[in-house]
Amino acid sequence: MSYPINKKEVYSARYPKGTIVELTEPIDDEYSPKPVGSRFKVDYIDDALQLQGHWLPPQSGSIAIIIEQDKFKVII
Repeated sequence: MSYPINKKEVYSARYPKGTIVELTEPIDDEYSPKPVGSRFKVDYIDDALQLQGHWLPPQSGSIAIIIEQDKFKVII
């Protein structure tokens, strides 16, 4: 018997609150672009499977990181 994987639970365990990630490829958003090296501190995973939290200085803004689209690595 197989059970479906709950991606939100998996990602929530992989990226718990307080995790800091760094972009390895830029996010080309029209309103809030982020360059390679930008760091983001995770608060939670939303239902759309995005990292929600805040960008660390010098970056700012409210754009989320899309786990299955954006390229990043865990720093802490």
